[in-house]
Amino acid sequence: MYEPIALYPYRQEAERREEQALYRQATFSRQHSRLFGPEEDHRLPYKRDVDRIIHSKAYARYTDKTQVVYLVENDHITNRSLHVQLVSNFARGIAEILRLNLDLVEAIALGHDVGHPPFGHEGEGYLSALSKEFGQGSFAHPWQSCRLFTDIEPLNLGLAVYDGFLCHDGGLCNPKYVPRFGKTWDDHVADKKQKLADPDSNIWPGTLEGCLVKLCDTISYLGRDLEDAISLKMIERSQIPQTILGTANREILATVARDIIEHSYERDYIAISDEVFECLLELRRFNFHHIYIHPRLKVESKKIQRSYRYLFTALLDDYEKQREASYLAQHYLKNKSEKYIAETNPVQKLIDYISGMTDSFFVRTLERFVVPSRIEL
Repeated sequence: MYEPIALYPYRQEAERREEQALYRQATFSRQHSRLFGPEEDHRLPYKRDVDRIIHSKAYARYTDKTQVVYLVENDHITNRSLHVQLVSNFARGIAEILRLNLDLVEAIALGHDVGHPPFGHEGEGYLSALSKEFGQGSFAHPWQSCRLFTDIEPLNLGLAVYDGFLCHDGGLCNPKYVPRFGKTWDDHVADKKQKLADPDSNIWPGTLEGCLVKLCDTISYLGRDLEDAISLKMIERSQIPQTILGTANREILATVARDIIEHSYERDYIAISDEVFECLLELRRFNFHHIYIHPRLKVESKKIQRSYRYLFTALLDDYEKQREASYLAQHYLKNKSEKYIAETNPVQKLIDYISGMTDSFFVRTLERFVVPSRIEL
């Protein structure tokens, strides 16, 4: 087995090339900060973060998590796994021209949604209501994405990656995204407290890469959701607002990418033109009224809401009565660290468990508590 020190010259050469290639306000490998200190490896640190994310259990669960449309038999509809890949692909294409750190962009894009619970934003609302009712405060998926890769499935990622997760939501709040350069771990802790206290708070990332993903996340789903809605015959293309963006996903992405590059190149912020910004807002309003609250997508909403409450209360009651013999202990806590078990209260353990479920696993777990099974005498 080779000694890590044997690869130092090669990594140092990669870092020198990075210093020459990236924009002066991009995020460099020398700035990478892990909470538990640096680690020796032949890979540049943000590339190592990418690899850890895609090899994680949480990343594997993306494939059966809702993006917008749930409980529909159509393999071509966007799921959470495809969404994060689309965000990564779109953002990296722009970051390459802007001379930003591609590995950091990819790490943030691929991991930013791991905290989403079953059934997308709708499920997030139901889980947050239960969390508050049982004294744990609001649930916010950006905060949970950070928690998942620090406390539940610890990966020891870089500060800028966790910061990108926490700050990714709230896109299209402004045509100009100015980073809060120089964030520290203490700043990140304060940001997490703010997000948990007010899930709708819009926190600015500390890097240009984080700002780019924040913007690209929204742009990536707007056009894709239109294509899915057309495929499901919820809308017709002729209904889409006629703007300079076009009415097809590929047109929207191409137009916005050019606009971002034009207004962000060699600048210390990420920006789009006022005209494109207004068009994107118009498109988002259209999607909200014609897709996201469409009656055809909400026919199972009451059942999902009731299912969340039933599963939550049943698992909590079972855990409080049986502890080590409970379903939660046997199917979730047995693989967790002693530190996690000792320091996490029962309600938070349950929130962590349910939020990590895929849609189908949520349903199967519910069936275990609702549907009678054969008794073996």
